[in-house]
Amino acid sequence: MVIGCAGSGKSTLARKLADRTGLPLVERDGLGEEGSPGYLSAIAEMAARPRWILDGPPFYADELVYAAADTVIFLDYPKALVLWRVLRRTVRIELLRRPAGAHRPQGLSALRDGDHALRWAWTSHADRHREGLALMARPGRAEVLRFTRPSVMRRWLSQIICA
Repeated sequence: MVIGCAGSGKSTLARKLADRTGLPLVERDGLGEEGSPGYLSAIAEMAARPRWILDGPPFYADELVYAAADTVIFLDYPKALVLWRVLRRTVRIELLRRPAGAHRPQGLSALRDGDHALRWAWTSHADRHREGLALMARPGRAEVLRFTRPSVMRRWLSQIICA
């Protein structure tokens, strides 16, 4: 499972891990309407399987997913970096008018929305940092790998043997 703030690269890393390991990728944004009964059912079904990669659990399913995970990768990058990444992605999506993953062109007025990825990264960065550190401190069966710099994560990823 890959966790981190918006813009940290959870989905990108999850896709690369799935490609290298052959493990099935479960994209959080592809499970349906978040919070719906079908969405929760899909999360439970995924967690019951022996092997999977998830690009960030929804907060209300943390316990279910963390209990089932054997490895959690915590992307704990500096706020300036994740804000730059979200801004760059937003500009690319808006200028090209093409979606990128779950992110769709919305127009610049969407920046006023508190749920916009740029605003969400700004307001939730400290919370994701604290949650990741708390997860690391909890006793449990999951190994937590914390990366504070993309270069260190890329070096680790290069050592993963391809399936």
